[in-house]
Amino acid sequence: MDSFTELRRRHVEDVRRFTPEAVARLDWTREQVRAHQTKRLREVVSHAVQHSPYYAERLGHLDARALELDDLPSIPPMTKADVMTHWDQIVTDPELHLDDVVEHLEALHAGKHQNYYYLGKYYAAATGGTSGQRGVFLWDWETFIATANATYRMEVRDDQLHPPDGPRRTAVICAGSFVHASRLLFPTMLDPQRDTLVLSAGTPIGQMVEQLNDYQPDRLVGYASIVEELCAEALDGRLAIQPQRILTNSEPLLPEARNMALEAWGINIHNSWGSVEIGLVATEGDSFAGSTLAEDMVIVEPVDVEHRVVADPAQADHVLVTKLCGTVMPLVRYVMTDTLVLDNGPNPDAPGYRRIVDIKGRSDAWFVYAGDIKIHPMVFRSVLGQDRHISEYQVQQTERGAKVLAITHGDFEPSRPTAALQQALADAGLGNAQVSIESVAELPRHPQTNKLKRFVPLAK
Repeated sequence: MDSFTELRRRHVEDVRRFTPEAVARLDWTREQVRAHQTKRLREVVSHAVQHSPYYAERLGHLDARALELDDLPSIPPMTKADVMTHWDQIVTDPELHLDDVVEHLEALHAGKHQNYYYLGKYYAAATGGTSGQRGVFLWDWETFIATANATYRMEVRDDQLHPPDGPRRTAVICAGSFVHASRLLFPTMLDPQRDTLVLSAGTPIGQMVEQLNDYQPDRLVGYASIVEELCAEALDGRLAIQPQRILTNSEPLLPEARNMALEAWGINIHNSWGSVEIGLVATEGDSFAGSTLAEDMVIVEPVDVEHRVVADPAQADHVLVTKLCGTVMPLVRYVMTDTLVLDNGPNPDAPGYRRIVDIKGRSDAWFVYAGDIKIHPMVFRSVLGQDRHISEYQVQQTERGAKVLAITHGDFEPSRPTAALQQALADAGLGNAQVSIESVAELPRHPQTNKLKRFVPLAK
């Protein structure tokens, strides 16, 4: 057994060992959640100040042992640029150096070795290939344990209440290599009796359909865009499976995909939210009343464009996130450009936790045209999502409008949605827009992660 396989086996065992506690935490009250957050915030900041030169200078003036959650706004935010500029000073293990970690990742990409654990205990991943700003982040042993449980603990609790009948088979569609976090995370089942089939998101859709038909999974986990394509395949009669549960990740889930899953299989989709920086930290329960935020593992602050906390979460521009699990790469008030709408009201899936009731996408995904005309992605979604002949699309901004690549079905006629988009853009302030829609067999995906970036702004 090679070193990676053995480390992976031990890691999954530790993940499952923590599962009973992770599931029990779903019953915490709001007071219990906040008490845990306060305790972990003090521990994380104390460790960071003691072991990270960056945080010693930045937060050394604070009494970490007396920190309260209400003190967070006094701490300056940190960005991905901060992380990359001060990487060696941020990490708390003096053995770690950015150049060495990058060399490790490059060797993995080149196939020079296959041990994805760096120094036998850390998982390294790069992110930002689709946004243009690269970042390199580390998960320590604890971060992965917490993240894997946050991903599937809702499912485990539901299985305890309603044990599944028949074979337990989950098909996981993710990146093809462990270099991307999705390959490490999503095939990690908390139920040791559950079998998994792992498919690369870069697999041609016809081949993917064939393998799924052979495997007959009762559960489906995958990128939101891939699941949407599979829904279309099922509605067209080519995909003949009967999943009982679907979990989407890594990309915005559109309402059209939920409707297609309901039409194809009679079930709704459980959505999730997270990132390479912090792991997956929100999943949707069976109430479908929003994704429960794993606030035992992160603190999330909705803020405006100036990073000021907003009273009304619906008015937030983006969020600041503080990691409460793992200590090797502390992230305290880290800027994430995702635009989340949080609900502080009663959560039917976990009483002590807030919910994400809407993910509007990234605040940097708006299309900005000459004259500071700003177009939200919803302008395109409202048209393209209503055309029954379009199952998937990518919108590429052009100087005077947009080029749309679309996977189409049946007798598709582009003139109607083209005219509708031109009118919608005019209504949003962009008159005389130039719009084209091209039918394609597949959409361009990131070469390493296989993710689809649905809205592609012009390079700044």
